[in-house]
Amino acid sequence: MLFKEDEVARADAMAVRKDTGWFRWTHDTVEVKGPDATGLLDRLLVNTVAACPVGRERYTTMLNEDGLIIDDLMAMHLDEDHWWLSTLYGPHMVRWIDAHKGDADVTYEDITPSVDMYSVQGPTSGEVMDAVCADPVSGLRRFELARTKVAERDVLVDRGGFTGELGFEVYCSRADSDAVAAALRATGKRELQTLEVYVRSLPMEKGMALRQDYHLLTPFEANLGWSVHFDKKGDFVGREALEASHAAGERRAFVGVEIERESYEDIAQNEIVYKRGVPVGRCRQMIYGYTVDKNIGFAIVDREKCPLGTRVTIGTNDSPAVIVEPTWC
Repeated sequence: MLFKEDEVARADAMAVRKDTGWFRWTHDTVEVKGPDATGLLDRLLVNTVAACPVGRERYTTMLNEDGLIIDDLMAMHLDEDHWWLSTLYGPHMVRWIDAHKGDADVTYEDITPSVDMYSVQGPTSGEVMDAVCADPVSGLRRFELARTKVAERDVLVDRGGFTGELGFEVYCSRADSDAVAAALRATGKRELQTLEVYVRSLPMEKGMALRQDYHLLTPFEANLGWSVHFDKKGDFVGREALEASHAAGERRAFVGVEIERESYEDIAQNEIVYKRGVPVGRCRQMIYGYTVDKNIGFAIVDREKCPLGTRVTIGTNDSPAVIVEPTWC
């Protein structure tokens, strides 16, 4: 639990917002290879990954047969017929491929134990990366990949991150992890200490949610309709159900909530949101945002009953809150 008087957490947040902060951030990584790898992933994922060129990546959701989100991830196109999937749920991804690969000519495995990743985030992160990498990477476009070296170790650099700032992710072998960390530490930039800041607080302020927040929503309910390509060639898992629910109109809305008083509110995941004492949704998560100096969170609510500006209460303590856009800075 975070409190606004936590100066270590505040310093971590301000390093990323105003300068550069870095941290070890180990997503699970699933490798998919083979002649049918691209076609299989295009069938499993909502976004049109088949159109993603080598050296780029795509953000996408993955749906169950009912058209509901079961994961959101980055699909990284490393080489022809060679992909990495960056997800928080590697074993789940492997089981899902098991269930849907059919006779596709692919190999795949969870390579998380052999891969490490560091995130370098903030407005000056490009300068920091150019200082530690053997080749300049500050000119990479959003979601572009590059192979280079850090501390004479081979790395894969991704122009991306989960803070809403200019940022980069550095993938290396687990055997080279200490050397990469030492090179980043030698820059003198802040190594973030507070997990809740870089996993929850910083992303939430920019409206970036975790899979647990979107879980079992449709992409349209989750404000991710832009990533749905109904015009893509071929089918994708959950398409028929998603088309039907979208045509009928979304009943739920993924929104932001702000607590309307100074003290930090002890609100647990999935506490009930009430409007005049009547349940209208659930709070997905709540955290203190150091950039905006507010207690902020995400909720899933009845779209018709809770337009923006609606005043509600959350949880058994009737914490007063207001429904807002799910982005604060």
